[in-house]
Amino acid sequence: MADPVIRTSRQRRAIQALVKYGKVSSRDLGRIAGVLNPPELMAALRRNGWHWSCELIEVLDRDGNICRPGLYSLLPESLEEAKKMVGMA
Repeated sequence: MADPVIRTSRQRRAIQALVKYGKVSSRDLGRIAGVLNPPELMAALRRNGWHWSCELIEVLDRDGNICRPGLYSLLPESLEEAKKMVGMA
């Protein structure tokens, strides 16, 4: 399998956030990376060779309804590569 790559500044910001914070919510990832569709950004990273997981958590929205936002995190094999790529090793 090919080494993971970062192709855009949005992807770079997402990888940096995942390295810095460990787990990042979909909402925060969109804000940090500057995208309106964080799941598509993460799908692009997966196509670029990155390995990540998404943990669904249960929270209540402002109306008291249950929703299940995702918390993204890099898997160990990608985390080490990400630290080197973004200079956070």
